[in-house]
Amino acid sequence: MIIIREKKGGGDTVKRRENSFLSTLKQLDFILIAAVLALTAYGIICVSTATAYHGTNRNVIVQLFGAVIGFAGMIVLSLVDYDVMLKKLWIPIFIIGLGLLTLPLFDSIPAMLRGNFGSNKNWITLPILNVDFQPSEFVKLTFILSFGYLLGKLKDDTNKLKSVLLILLFSGATIAFVLLEKDLGAAIVFVIIFISMWFVAKMSLWYLLGGLATFVIAAPFLWGFLEDYQKKRILVGFDPWSDPTDKGYQVIQTIRAMQNGGFFGMGYGNGTLTHAAAKSAWPARETDMIFGVIGEEFGFIGIMIYIFLISVVIFRILSIARSARHDYGSYICVGIAAVFIFQTIENIGMCLGTLPVIGLTLPFISYGGSSMVSLYLCIGAVMSVRTHKQKYFFERDHI
Repeated sequence: MIIIREKKGGGDTVKRRENSFLSTLKQLDFILIAAVLALTAYGIICVSTATAYHGTNRNVIVQLFGAVIGFAGMIVLSLVDYDVMLKKLWIPIFIIGLGLLTLPLFDSIPAMLRGNFGSNKNWITLPILNVDFQPSEFVKLTFILSFGYLLGKLKDDTNKLKSVLLILLFSGATIAFVLLEKDLGAAIVFVIIFISMWFVAKMSLWYLLGGLATFVIAAPFLWGFLEDYQKKRILVGFDPWSDPTDKGYQVIQTIRAMQNGGFFGMGYGNGTLTHAAAKSAWPARETDMIFGVIGEEFGFIGIMIYIFLISVVIFRILSIARSARHDYGSYICVGIAAVFIFQTIENIGMCLGTLPVIGLTLPFISYGGSSMVSLYLCIGAVMSVRTHKQKYFFERDHI
């Protein structure tokens, strides 16, 4: 904190505030920003070629608009002291997150009244802009911020029974709402975030082993609650050729696209499957399966470029976690890193036919305005931890 002493005319105050603003901007991680911007540009290029068969640039415009809004939000959030914000607002932030998750449920009531209970209810359409809005993308950040602060408040007591019950209730409420939307992919992401953050906050290995044992025992019962299409996607994810004309079709097409690309790729705009006129020729090529577009048009080299850039992002986030002012600043960074790590691995795995297809986007590459904005806001939260890593002279170790 910079202490400002008022002088007559207020000139000194304004100057000191400007200096404070500039000094905060200078502390931004410009390597991280450069990697994110490079990924964003790469993603826009991939979306533009993957959606060329539409005959319109609407998808590119939405993606670019999301990047601009997200970048602005990232800068604003990086200037906010996460410590001050969370001390005052961590509970409202958590409640807002739960509130966002209820929006798709209310939006789907008419369909439910008509007897349609099977489809995903994880997005709503904004009436004026006529674009899809996926609240769960933003709830990832609200959950990480509020859960991180909760873990920080509990400190070394995270393994006591009272604390464990509070942690399970806190995270379970969010995961339950996501499951009500029948978004299995997002639910798994929240579980990964929850485990990663609690683990770094010194979760007992006995709880982790107990959780794994409980999952193994409960898996046969949980399987019965899944929709038929969800079961097929999980099974086919490990062997797409077991259902080559239906659930495994888009995975097989993705693999074929990458085989077409080889080492150097077919070149931008020259992908055979990427530019197939019919959407049915390769479903979800601009969203879940866009990794195949990279492979077909930019080849193995293009794939390695993406892996290098996303690795830079992840390692910079974890580096910032190590230097955080508070433990919960580290937890927040770890939670955000977990999102990037898991979604990248899962998306690449399902495109290669080695992991279940659960509808997770490839960070900064897959088409989606909500995803783009939310990822930038996550980077903004990491930047806030970095730009406010110095302790104030009056600070103590307790919260």
